[in-house]
Amino acid sequence: MSQSEDFDDMNVGGYNGDRMDLAQTNGKPPPPELPPEKLPYPKSVFFIIGNEFCERFSYYGMRTILVLYLNEHLNFSENQSTIIYHVFVMLCYFTPVLGGIMADSWLGKFKTILYVSLVYALGNIVLSGSSIDSFGDQNTHIWLAVVGLILIGCGTGGIKPCVSSFGGDQFVVPQQEKQLQKFFSVFYFSINAGSVISCFLTPMLRADVSCLGDDKCYPLAFGVPAVLMCLSVVIFVCGSGGYRMKKPEGNIVMEVVKCTGHAIMKKVQTQKMCKREHWLDYADDIYPRKLINDTKIFMRLMLLFAPTIVFWALYEQQGSRWTFQANRMDGNFYGFIVQPDQMQTVNPVLCLIFIPLFEGIIYPVLAKLHLVRSPLQKLCWGGMLAALSYVVAGALQMKIEEADPIVPSGSISQLRLYNTFNCPIGVESAELKINHVVDPLNTYQFLDLPGGTTSSLTASVQNCTTDVGMTGTSTISLLEGEISSYLLAPDGKNIDIDLLTLRGKKEVEKSEKAQAKVKIIYGGSGAFEVTLSGEESVTFNVSNHQSELYEMDNNKWYDVEVNGNKIGERIYLYPGGVYTIMILDSMTDFRLLQITTPNNLNLMWQIPQYVIITAAEIMFSITGLEFSFTQAPTSMKSVISSFWLLTDSFGNVIVLVVAGSHIVQNQAYEMFLFAAMMAIVMVIFIFLAMNYKYTEVNEDGDVVDEVETSKM
Repeated sequence: MSQSEDFDDMNVGGYNGDRMDLAQTNGKPPPPELPPEKLPYPKSVFFIIGNEFCERFSYYGMRTILVLYLNEHLNFSENQSTIIYHVFVMLCYFTPVLGGIMADSWLGKFKTILYVSLVYALGNIVLSGSSIDSFGDQNTHIWLAVVGLILIGCGTGGIKPCVSSFGGDQFVVPQQEKQLQKFFSVFYFSINAGSVISCFLTPMLRADVSCLGDDKCYPLAFGVPAVLMCLSVVIFVCGSGGYRMKKPEGNIVMEVVKCTGHAIMKKVQTQKMCKREHWLDYADDIYPRKLINDTKIFMRLMLLFAPTIVFWALYEQQGSRWTFQANRMDGNFYGFIVQPDQMQTVNPVLCLIFIPLFEGIIYPVLAKLHLVRSPLQKLCWGGMLAALSYVVAGALQMKIEEADPIVPSGSISQLRLYNTFNCPIGVESAELKINHVVDPLNTYQFLDLPGGTTSSLTASVQNCTTDVGMTGTSTISLLEGEISSYLLAPDGKNIDIDLLTLRGKKEVEKSEKAQAKVKIIYGGSGAFEVTLSGEESVTFNVSNHQSELYEMDNNKWYDVEVNGNKIGERIYLYPGGVYTIMILDSMTDFRLLQITTPNNLNLMWQIPQYVIITAAEIMFSITGLEFSFTQAPTSMKSVISSFWLLTDSFGNVIVLVVAGSHIVQNQAYEMFLFAAMMAIVMVIFIFLAMNYKYTEVNEDGDVVDEVETSKM
């Protein structure tokens, strides 16, 4: 029994609610009423706020870099990384139901938070360990990462429904109603503060710090969130002496599930003998009428909010597809390099700006224009904005793909020639219909040649005062769906046409890790070393005219050294570029050949789609949660909280189906597909909303009336 109930039960001096018996006060007027007892502010909530800040920092910091870790460090493809990422997020939003049941029916909130947080911290430690190369082979790293992600998913999901409500338990209501409201404001501010700081800082730890012999430091990037999660447990335990703890009272989610299951079973058994107005009415032989009626309202709300699932499918891809999109863009912003995963910071920052902006300006203006006058209208506009954000993202993706190299497919082949002469070289082939002049110290690629063929190619020096009359003829073979590269090099008084062993699409395709790809070629004979020296140095072993193709850290300057001697000018490697360094015969200079255009679209072009998806989040997500709470009876609010988190989980399932089934191969078209899905679902939502019956809930949380239809 609460303290307020204790005061209500007291009947001191014959107090009868309105007056005091004058006979018991000797005819004197009653004394003035005592002011309500002023309860001290529960200092224990500061431990809960500190715990939440550290936990959110840990979660969002780890999640921000996760998809790039899967792709860059564990060598999963972009599609595989997307699938694993969304399986993890799905787990994070499915387990809150289990955490709520555990807290309400068994352990209580304090023990649930404590025990599950320990599992959570262990998961962070295991995930951080999986990124250390010395811990076993690649398979070991993958299994450690999987175990770590499962533990983190169960941990963050398990405590998600408990922490905020446990903080609320520290206040005595209604005496501390205002303090409770301020607590939730500070609580949610701590969530956003933790996410903003970690989304900005963790990618810097990943990309800008070198450790353990690697130019990227995933152990540190995962280790800092792990330390913060351990710290959150310590902070939470430190406040245990001052917490108000309530005993578990049972979980309404389980009651709804059991009531629904019983109604279905009874309907199947007795529907031929008796007909009921609603299928849930079959449960009235065991369950109270209030629970049945409240469950009906809950079911009606859930039908209305089914489109939320598709919204979350779009929203959650900020951490996967949108991050990979950013990985194919140029992050140089006035000299400051923005990491692709840092773009996820834009959403929480915009949320902090947009919430007061929408409430104070945008909603009142839209209401005056008769565009947005009800929560259901906000939801419609929010869903359409989400679809629009993917139209914008798809258009940007198409622009990015314009810079992609043309690679052969099917029976088509391509031929690339490298001219190591300081003279133009003319090449001819009657069978391939080639007649072209390759510029001095340069390269040229012939597209759309028939694959699976063997042809004669003749090369000759053109318009040059040196090497006059030098020619050469060779038989070249072209493979279907591949790129064949040949080197035009001097061989005495002849031109040697040598096949380079590095052939295929890798020579032109961009790095999936957004790094620069570099190889060395040399027209002369012999073997030697070429070192690209910078913050990190890479040594290429050159033999038989060429080296292997290496991926280099981008957005950095490098000196070119041959056998330890610096030659030529410094070079700058851009993200996504594919380069060939041609060492000249004298070995005192070189030419940098750009084979594939680097990422040329600036990362800031992603901001419009982030602005639109954040506006959609404000109008759709926040309004949806608020609307469902105002429309539901008090007894159903925790059920709605659980379902709201489950819709996010189901949204990730949609992404898994689309990504895993390869319905659409082109990434831009996949984004347009999601936009179309959202638009179609919102048309269905408009129909449901127009036929939705509003409910009116009294102060006790009971439904007192229903409006026939909303008409939006």
